[in-house]
This record gives sequence, structure tokens and C-alpha cells, in this order.
Amino acid sequence: MDDHQEQYDRRVADYWDRNTDATYQGQTYWLANPLVAARFNRRAVGGRDYDSWVNFCVRHYLGDKPVERILTIGCGDGALDRHLASLNAARVIDGIDIAPNRIEIAREEARRAGMEKVLRYTVCNAETTDFPATGYDAIFFNMSLHHMAQLEPLLIRCRDSLKPRGFVFVNEYIGPNRFAFSDREKQAMQELFRMIPEKYRVSQDEHDRGQVRQEPGFPDPAEVARVDPSEAIRSADIVPVLKAVFEIREFNDAGGSLQQFLLHGIAGNFHPGDPDSVKALELVFQTEDALVQRGEIPPHFALIVARHRSLMTRIRGRLARLVAGH
Repeated sequence: MDDHQEQYDRRVADYWDRNTDATYQGQTYWLANPLVAARFNRRAVGGRDYDSWVNFCVRHYLGDKPVERILTIGCGDGALDRHLASLNAARVIDGIDIAPNRIEIAREEARRAGMEKVLRYTVCNAETTDFPATGYDAIFFNMSLHHMAQLEPLLIRCRDSLKPRGFVFVNEYIGPNRFAFSDREKQAMQELFRMIPEKYRVSQDEHDRGQVRQEPGFPDPAEVARVDPSEAIRSADIVPVLKAVFEIREFNDAGGSLQQFLLHGIAGNFHPGDPDSVKALELVFQTEDALVQRGEIPPHFALIVARHRSLMTRIRGRLARLVAGH
């Protein structure tokens, strides 16, 4: 490993050692709002009757009996792993993460839950280090793949580590790299933000708590890279690379193209018991949906189910390459 890569890895690990689940999410985070989260999940599972995208992936694709082994990449504090273990999804679940503190938290939480025999954790840079095992029945990414720069070799290694009928489940941000939104996306967010009543635009963020916001906050891509060099580093390439390596079995737009930053800092103002706030939130949902359906803005979040290419798909691909060669 060269010095540049080592320094990069250390910066990423240090950032995520500090930003655990306890510090990263709160009432300012858009998906912490139960109304937003419920809708996100409903779209992620394609409108089916599952209360969690995790339950959907396990029951719909892996079945009711536990598989032999699952890998979660970028496991963080282990919330996904514990969810999988609670479903008896696998006999062994390997969780890997680049941040040592997050792995230690995951191990402690597994001990508290009595799941330490099922959940096994390793400090591991998924991009440069071998996985704990091969022959996985499923590999999960939960908002972690958009932190990976070396998508092609990583996903090829995932493919090669799967059983022939294994699945890759990707619950991810797939929007613009470093959140470098287009002018149309920014315009849509600004116009929609101004349509939200002022009482729901009161900030709950630390730097401007209690103030009525007049504009949504757009991230500066350079600042995003400075704070966390891995953040959305190649997010816009995730879908093309997945399609090149795997056969996509399901792609469900989960929403969030406008919501992620439109609701940042104000998400906690919208409550199920406040009908007016629900109406304001529905306006956001409907406007976002309409813009995506018209192709004015792309999906920024999706649940993607992938697996090894079928024999017929591989044959067609080889034939197409042969024809192109002539």
C-alpha cells in the first residue's frame, strides 16, 4: 500500500470512528423522520407488504430458512447485522468496516444482544483487503457503497465471493458525486422549500437552531471531500458498474432526490399528529415524484438486487462481443 492510500484510509477511518450511529443521526436527519422513513421503505420494497427493506431482501429472496453465510460491507455499528440475526437470516454473518471504533461498538452490541456466536466482526478495508471468507449466500451494502472509490475491483470481488445463486443487496445513495447537484435540482429544491410554511422551516440544527430558514443548504463538493474524502466519491457510477458486473434483478427508486437536503435540519418539524405538516410533506413527495417521472431529475436513492448473470445472459453477451468484433 502506498503512502497516499494509507493516509487516505486513515482519514476515512478516523472520520467514521468519530461519527457513529449515535452522533450521525438525529432529528435533523431526513430519514430520522418516521413519515419519511416509512415512505422510503415502502418505495424501496416496490410497494410490497414488508415493514423493512431488510425483511424484504431476506424473506423475498433468501427464503424462510437461514442461509449459511452473509457478508455486510461497511457495517458500522452493526445495526443491519443485528437485524439480520433477529430474522435468523444466516448461521454466520460477517461484518466488516474500516473504522476500528465502529467495529468495537458492533462487537459490544452483539454481546449485549446475545448474538456474538452469529455475528463476527473484522476491521477491514473492503477495497484493498480480502473478505473474511468466500462462498457467501448474500452480500449487503447499506449506505456504504457510495463511500467506495474502487467500485469495479470491489464488485468483481463480491461477485467472486458469492455462491453461484447468491445475491447482492444494495440500499444506497446513487446521486451526483460529492452531492454536486445540477442547476435544475437546486432550482427545484429552492422553489419547493419556499412553498413550505415558515413554521415548518424552523431549524433544529446546532448552527442556526430556532431560526426560520429561507433557503435549503446545498453542500459544497470541495468541503464534502475535505470533511470525509470517501463521501459520495463515485456514487453516480454505482448503477453502471453494478450492471456491468451483475445481472440486476430489481431496481426500486426509494425517493429522496429532493428530500435529503431539502429536509436536512427541519425534518423533525413534520409530525403524524399535525395534519398541516403532513400536507406540506406530501407536497414535497409529490413534487419530487413528478420531476423524477418526467426525467428532470434522476433518482438519488435506490434498493438494488443483483446476482450472478444467468447462463443465457452470459451467452448473449459473448455473442454480442463476437458480432461487435467483426
